[in-house]
Amino acid sequence: MPVFTFKTVLMDGREADREATAASEEELRRELGDQGILVRGIRLKRATWLSLGGQTVNPADFLRTNQEMSTLLRAGLTLPEVLELAAERPESPALASLLRRILEEVETGTTFSAACAKYPRVFDGLYLSSLKTGERTGDLAQPLARYQDYLRQRLALRTKVSQALIYPAFLLLVLALVLGLLFTFVMPRFAALYNDFNAPLPLATRILVALVHHLPWVIGLVAGGVLVVGTAFKAWNSTKSGRLWMDGALQKFTPAGKFVNPFLASQLARTLSTLLSGGTPLAEALQVALESQSNQAFALRLERVRRRVLEGEALSKALAGESLLARTAVKLVQVGEASGQLEAMFLEIANACEGELENRIQRALALVEPVFILLTGLLIGTVIVVMYLPIIHLSDVVR
Repeated sequence: MPVFTFKTVLMDGREADREATAASEEELRRELGDQGILVRGIRLKRATWLSLGGQTVNPADFLRTNQEMSTLLRAGLTLPEVLELAAERPESPALASLLRRILEEVETGTTFSAACAKYPRVFDGLYLSSLKTGERTGDLAQPLARYQDYLRQRLALRTKVSQALIYPAFLLLVLALVLGLLFTFVMPRFAALYNDFNAPLPLATRILVALVHHLPWVIGLVAGGVLVVGTAFKAWNSTKSGRLWMDGALQKFTPAGKFVNPFLASQLARTLSTLLSGGTPLAEALQVALESQSNQAFALRLERVRRRVLEGEALSKALAGESLLARTAVKLVQVGEASGQLEAMFLEIANACEGELENRIQRALALVEPVFILLTGLLIGTVIVVMYLPIIHLSDVVR
């Protein structure tokens, strides 16, 4: 479930920061209100890495651990034996500590899913639902293997996106280093030379020389402006209305939507395929998929789909009505409903969306590389030409 942070007022009037898990902000407010707890400023807590008590769990470590557990369970070991072996992870102390705590709870009679549910920032709703399915059927290895496939595809997609951004980031770093060298070592020498001329300089050169003379102030103002704007944007994006507007804008804005929409569709389809193939009922699968959504605008439409399905409407019709998936994908869902192979159709949709996303990333990267090179050359070339303008018109400067 999502993790929310909020402030609560203590008996002595002081405020304290707290965290809690709930399906939604409204549900959390209702639960805390029933307990008589006064709260303010509830915000969704987002984490890039799997977190545990301030420490971080690398998703790759979690992937390897889950693979080991699935293999050991298939080999016939009991769950406590599997957890004891999996907890021997010197390369990931946070994950090892967590598994030992879960082992202690399992040995006292707590179910595996209930023990993992106490750490929602490490074990997501899909993982917990997979465990519950395995506990009902008496076979934990199979649900863990299906979750393993889901997590592997998710990490592979994240890796592809990260790799696609490496080259543009490298070009930006080179640009920053070159401009830093020009402004720090080269331009001050030109500025000192032109001061000795005691003659008017071209406007562009005067502006550039002024920037060199006041470089610390310029850097401070730019850094301060970026900090203020970034802090204000982060605060606004943390509000429910701001987050909803931003997530909706990312989907509607054509350049961003070409990447965001297939990613969200693939995430939804793969989650539903994993859950349905494990025997999870459709209504429960939709609820888990809803809780795992990071895009609030997408989650809002998915919630409406879930309600329409609970009211008896076909899933394909509900998805089409909320424009949650492309027409082709909706047709596949319709075929899956008719043939009883809904999980297989969602797997096809996930693979198709991920393939489309990968192709778009590659095309964008092929376009970004020459554009970045061109802009880098233009910017550096412009700075050099502006600095050499007085020398080019040396006769006018001397006169």
